[in-house]
Amino acid sequence: PRVHGITRVINLGSLRSELFAFCQSGSPSEGGLREIIVRFGLSPNNNHRVSDYNFFRVACRNERVTDGIIRCLLEYFPGAASAIDDMGWLPLHYACLKMTQKHIPTPNIANIIQLLIDAAPDSV
Repeated sequence: PRVHGITRVINLGSLRSELFAFCQSGSPSEGGLREIIVRFGLSPNNNHRVSDYNFFRVACRNERVTDGIIRCLLEYFPGAASAIDDMGWLPLHYACLKMTQKHIPTPNIANIIQLLIDAAPDSV
């Protein structure tokens, strides 16, 4: 991203670490996610250098993550929905697993699954 005509270098390691901590948090919020986005100067659909999407898989497993948070993450990291992990799993697999394993009501799980399908239609 450019700030006042100067190219701003994003520390990808710090960004991934902050996103990972946020996504595994017990109280994630859209506002907290937006703070990270602003602090790192991210722009929508323009963060393709982030190749490690573990933070996104963690978000898809976290029962406290809402569909609004997933929507926001997808806005800034569209490649995350189709990123396969070492086990060959997509974020969709983790969201579905969350739905079947948790006995805690998960907010908007059907919406989250639909967002993931819409973002990576080849995943189904």
